[in-house]
Amino acid sequence: MATLRVILVEPENAINVGSIARAMKNFGFRRLYLVNPMFESFDRAYAAAMRARDVLEGARVVTSLEEAFEGAHVVVGTTAKPGPPGSILRQVVPLRQYVQSLRWDAEYALVFGRESTGLTNEELTRCDVLITIPASEEYPTLNLANAVAVVLYEFRTAMDAGGMDVRPPERKTVEIMLKYLDDIIDRVDLPEHKRRRLRLMARRVIGRVFPCGLTEEETLYALGAVRRIRDAMVGD
Repeated sequence: MATLRVILVEPENAINVGSIARAMKNFGFRRLYLVNPMFESFDRAYAAAMRARDVLEGARVVTSLEEAFEGAHVVVGTTAKPGPPGSILRQVVPLRQYVQSLRWDAEYALVFGRESTGLTNEELTRCDVLITIPASEEYPTLNLANAVAVVLYEFRTAMDAGGMDVRPPERKTVEIMLKYLDDIIDRVDLPEHKRRRLRLMARRVIGRVFPCGLTEEETLYALGAVRRIRDAMVGD
C-alpha cells in the first residue's frame, strides 16, 4: 500500500505545525518530519493538534533534507509560485493532475516550505517533481496548514481509489541514473549555467515519468542504456 510522509522545512509557527498534525490524523497519515523548526516550544503545537497529539509526539526532528528524504521513493515539492513559461526550476504540475497519474505503490515525501518564504531554489532542485494548488491569481498563497490539508485530501482520495499497485524502483537506482546523466551533460560543450539547467531538466523529466508506473526492471534496463552512452562518451 502506498504511504506518505509530510516534511516541513524550518516551520516558523508552532500553531501551524499542530494544525498540520491534526490534518494528517484526519486523513490517516502519521509520518511527520520537521527540518530545523524555528520555534522554541511545542506547547502551542500540542494545543492546536488536539487529539492528534500522538502524531506530534511521533514526529522526527531532523537537521537536513537528506535525513528527511531517507527511505522515500518520490520527493514531491510544493510551491505557490510557478515559474513563467519555459522555466525549469519552477515547472509545476497541478496537484490533482499529478495525483491522478500516480501508479506507484511507493513512499511519497511531500515537502512544504517556510510560512514566510516557502522553499528555496536550492531546495526545489532537490525535489523530483513540483506540484501547486491552483488558486486565485490575485492571492495564490495559502496558509501552510490549509495547503497541507488540501494536498493530503487529494492524496487520500487517490490512494483510496486504488490503482497504486506498481512497485517502484529503488531511489538509489534513480539517483544512479541521474548521476550517469550528469556525467553525459558534463561532456556537452555548453556554458556551465546551461549544463546546470540541463541537469535540473533531467531530474524533472525523471520525476514526472517514474510516478506513472515504471517498474524496477524497466528502470534497470533504461539505466543500462544510459550507462553505455555515458561510457562511450567518457571513453572518447
